[in-house]
Amino acid sequence: MKIGGYAESLYIPETEEELIDITSKTYDEHGRVLILSGGSNLLINDEHRFEEVIYMGSACPEMIALGDGCFYIGASNRIQAVISFVNDNGFGGFEGLVGLPAMFGGIIYMNAGLGGAQKPLFTIGDFVERVRAYDLAKKTVVELSREECEFSHRSSAFHRHPYVILGAVIRCPERTPEHSNEIKEARKKYCRENFEYGKGCFGTCFSRASYKILKIVSIHDKIWRLGGGRVTFGKNNKNWIVNHGGGRYKDARRIINACIRAHKLCRKEVRCEVIIWE
Repeated sequence: MKIGGYAESLYIPETEEELIDITSKTYDEHGRVLILSGGSNLLINDEHRFEEVIYMGSACPEMIALGDGCFYIGASNRIQAVISFVNDNGFGGFEGLVGLPAMFGGIIYMNAGLGGAQKPLFTIGDFVERVRAYDLAKKTVVELSREECEFSHRSSAFHRHPYVILGAVIRCPERTPEHSNEIKEARKKYCRENFEYGKGCFGTCFSRASYKILKIVSIHDKIWRLGGGRVTFGKNNKNWIVNHGGGRYKDARRIINACIRAHKLCRKEVRCEVIIWE
């Protein structure tokens, strides 16, 4: 979203062991540890100074072909690199995620996929055999089955329990390079035609919402701003919020709060997909 705050201390662990050690030490009395992965689904308060933040970019880089369509993928890998690695071994299935600016750990955490809650095309949870994670409460490395991960639309057990995702074993169907490339190119074309490149954007902001209500709020917001807003609803998708440059946390939060209030007024379900650091 190109909006962020300040970290008094920023840790960049270079190994899984360092990651476990640092997360154990920074796990606070509120049961919280602030981990920055790809950052594509985060809204961070730019007026707040966060004491300790951990960046996941180097700690878990493994990508191992286990045979029979199974792979172990470390949490620090970009999803594009994961897709290429799996495709190079003659397998695939989630090429449609090629347009996401995300690391694999974040993909697992958000149960990323294509399609809405009612008609999902797929989610990464469909491919997961088990997830390897560090349990901050029990201070031990655990392996969670797909069922234990509690995958649902843009959600997982990792939202509710103090786990640090280290990696996952996934199982993929066979896929020819031609088929994989066709899917990737089609998705890239869709992204070029529909996304507002060069601007800050979460992608989908609400995992559950009424598009009709979002559209009404967006019309009201446009009139209220008279075209001068730095953070607005997306031009092509009213479930996107776009930073046109110079947008602040309070600008994005105002739109999110307005959408939530409108849904509650209409007694409609709404769920924010974006993770907010207050």
